[in-house]
Amino acid sequence: MAARFQLYLVFWVLHASCNILAAARFVCPAIAPAKAEPADVTELHPGHVSVVMAMGDSITAAFASRGPLREDLPLEFRKDSWSIGKGSDDAMTLPYLIRHFNESLAGFASANTVPQTPTTGYLEYNGDFMDAALSSARVADLPRELDHLTVQSSRITDFQHRWKVLTILIGANDLADSDACSTDPGVRQRLSEKFAADLDAALEMTAARFSRLFVNLVPLFSIASVRRAIQNHTGILPCTSEARWLDECDCIDRPQAGSKNVTESQLSRLDVTTAFFNKEISRLAVKWNHVRPDFAVVAPGMWANQPVPNFDFLSKLDCFHPSSVAHNTMAITLWNSMLQGPRLPAPINATVVPVCPKASSVFYSGPVTRGVVDATPVVI
Repeated sequence: MAARFQLYLVFWVLHASCNILAAARFVCPAIAPAKAEPADVTELHPGHVSVVMAMGDSITAAFASRGPLREDLPLEFRKDSWSIGKGSDDAMTLPYLIRHFNESLAGFASANTVPQTPTTGYLEYNGDFMDAALSSARVADLPRELDHLTVQSSRITDFQHRWKVLTILIGANDLADSDACSTDPGVRQRLSEKFAADLDAALEMTAARFSRLFVNLVPLFSIASVRRAIQNHTGILPCTSEARWLDECDCIDRPQAGSKNVTESQLSRLDVTTAFFNKEISRLAVKWNHVRPDFAVVAPGMWANQPVPNFDFLSKLDCFHPSSVAHNTMAITLWNSMLQGPRLPAPINATVVPVCPKASSVFYSGPVTRGVVDATPVVI
């Protein structure tokens, strides 16, 4: 994603105003949960959650979500990240919504930074807090991100005894290489199998590290649809060749299989591989869900394989990463899914509004069918 570039380590204190969705204020009453303390994860109300965490790539780092700034320097708008940013009235995030019901919520990112990648490591420990996402990260980088969360957890009093929400969105960079749109189905199948094996190992580590945890294991939207949105855009693209100095994704940026152009057939193969990834995400969520009474893994299917609706959902810097419109929409859509339960994948809708929980509301954690996976938490 925000990969393959030479990083200029220039730090900016910034407040950008471009590419922002004017959102309505969250007006739900701050209702306390019916139970003061949940007996297990199936009784978890937003008001019970006091820690938020996230792992992933440049999407969760909110790379370029507010578009270009002075001299087109790339920046991560982590405080606006859909799943882990502090958020605001005009940039709703999952922590922003949860904090409405528990003002003691900790862990959300509160700053904007230069890109932090697996190469650079973490550069802004205070601003990132429990946002462990690294731009250009792949699923194989999740153990490193888990290590970061473990280190950062020492900053939170009584961390292990608090109820936590961890949101994971990973795989876009694993889909970025040409293998994901190979004409050889075997190559694409092996890529999917490796992705699943690495994700399975990361979930095993997560269960061993953390107690009292609700995990959102989020599926991927159609990466190929980004190319289609660009093709359908009328007029001059705001991300000119001068601005698009990041090499984002081979399968949507470069012709494959000897073709002179990126063809619909190539994009369709990428869609098929994305669907393979999402199938594995759903399978692993079922495998690890409710392995302990205090541990849930849910794969909300709301935007699995869905296309980017239009160009408003793409960053004005690189025409690739999600814009602030997308982050706001993703946050509200995830929040609604957590409270309303399973939904079939549906078109991404920027007009979605957050639902209001009742005192008796709980986050949907799926059927309790515990398997034989050993998920005893390790005391840190």
